[in-house]
Amino acid sequence: MLHNKNEDYIASVNNYVSGFNDNSFRKLAGKDFKSWPDPLEETWRLSRLGTLARKKIEPIKINFDKSVKSNLNTIGSNIIKFFDGAYREDISSKLPIGVSLKELNETESLSYLSKIKNTNLKNHPSTNASLSCTPSIIKLSVDKNTKILDLIEIHYEGGEESLSVHPVLFIELNENSSLSIIERFNHLGSLIMPLQLIDIKDSASLNSIKIFDDNHKSYNLSAHCVFLSQKSVLNSFSLVKGSQFTRSETHAYLNGKNSKLNLNGVYISGDKQHHDLTTAIYHNVPECVSKQSVRGILGGESTGVFQGKVRVAPNAQKTDGQQMSKAILISDKASANAKPELEIYADDVVCAHGATVGELDDDQLFYLSSRGITKDKARLMLIKAFLKDIINESVEEALHDFIFKEAQFSLSSILKNDLVV
Repeated sequence: MLHNKNEDYIASVNNYVSGFNDNSFRKLAGKDFKSWPDPLEETWRLSRLGTLARKKIEPIKINFDKSVKSNLNTIGSNIIKFFDGAYREDISSKLPIGVSLKELNETESLSYLSKIKNTNLKNHPSTNASLSCTPSIIKLSVDKNTKILDLIEIHYEGGEESLSVHPVLFIELNENSSLSIIERFNHLGSLIMPLQLIDIKDSASLNSIKIFDDNHKSYNLSAHCVFLSQKSVLNSFSLVKGSQFTRSETHAYLNGKNSKLNLNGVYISGDKQHHDLTTAIYHNVPECVSKQSVRGILGGESTGVFQGKVRVAPNAQKTDGQQMSKAILISDKASANAKPELEIYADDVVCAHGATVGELDDDQLFYLSSRGITKDKARLMLIKAFLKDIINESVEEALHDFIFKEAQFSLSSILKNDLVV
């Protein structure tokens, strides 16, 4: 039964691409979408897709005349809107000088396909399904020697029940450029499959924030591929709080000396939600730094996953690769899984990983209680401090309050079932 349901969605993707030329990027990507990940596959063992595979879902068909109603407030004035997986120029704003946005043509899209297929994301379901069914691949690029001071917001909305949406984005920062973006996922659909390629050239830097807050019935399978060149920097922070099931998977390739990657995240899970932050960091050259810090807060019967892999190539001496995962369980029915992994083939490196899963510290609770603070109030204070610590570490100061408020909305919803707040 499960096997047949698996084939239903694959058949619907194949049907979607059937009208395209055999050499089109969509048709070529569709040929590689043969099945969902096997539950016995190690990287998917903790986030199985059996329930999703049993759902009756088809790719959405884009209607650009459809009226659009946004559920998101804006922070600034530079907004890029995706609706039902399609870029909507009519409701997006004009971008700052030095930033351009374009739809890739067929030849450029084939090049995008080739770049993704040469990475370990080649078999990810969002790679194949979204490259098959995307309305178009959108490229956001920053000119050489250009520092963009204004924040750019990218909103992903829309979707419908029993339909999948497929936004595909290419972000390119040319030499000695910089950009700050915040991406917000707020879909209503059954299945969201964002695919993203980020190419950061020499001495360029990107500050990136992702907020996953899709409908509580939806599945979000996000795949992100990052290429870092010499002296380039990526500071990335993800806040995962919405949807029934969210898996954000990032593969980063440090291909230039002295490149730096900070890849941090928080998941806030309640009820029967399942949230997964999976990363794979490839140190391919010497003298690069990667740091990952992930924190989870879990209530109800929720589950959380952090899978982090750091691979150091034989010639990647002087590598500094660090991983740390911490999760707090505020319900005895919640669970967290941490699977940090180091794969080191060089001998002159500084690499470490660690993981903790547990309840709040009894000594800290006792200290606060001894000063007249109720137990529930004390627990709430410690949880908020646990969140603020990583947010302040990961996010630009101007966005601290905004990100903490976004986290607190979900935190309050979860805690009301486990604490008196």
